[in-house]
Amino acid sequence: MTKQMIGNPEFQHVLKIVIEEKIPFCNLLGMKVTCFDADAPQLSIDMRDSLLGNFAQGMLHGGVIASLLDSVAGVAILLKMAEQSPQDDVAAQIREFGKMSTIDLRIDYLQPGRGKRFVATAEVTRLGKRVANVLMDLRNEKGDRIATGAAAFMLHGRA
Repeated sequence: MTKQMIGNPEFQHVLKIVIEEKIPFCNLLGMKVTCFDADAPQLSIDMRDSLLGNFAQGMLHGGVIASLLDSVAGVAILLKMAEQSPQDDVAAQIREFGKMSTIDLRIDYLQPGRGKRFVATAEVTRLGKRVANVLMDLRNEKGDRIATGAAAFMLHGRA
């Protein structure tokens, strides 16, 4: 019963549309939802020239890295909430996404962001009534760890 919303194709479709099309900045960066696992969701981006921070070295911009890790953290929280306390319908569950905001974000840049594709994953380490904590990881298509992150999110209006 608890995974009912997570495995719901309509919920997954709507969440994919929200991330990939409705949030303008995520759309601008080309984020794609590639896994809906509440314990390890994934967002990915493909490298392109407009995402370069160091064009001479071909490295992904640090702001893109931070944005991708921040976004996957939010998705992880939404999925964990859907798993632990599913709402009555898809629209109500998706509205939970608009009730959270990042209050702390730490990124450790471990090596230059070189690659053709980057995949961000996240794990919710604590889901409280008002605050959620998340650990994030970013790797390139070769599996090289590019960056890690930790975030805290405020959950506005969570019962």
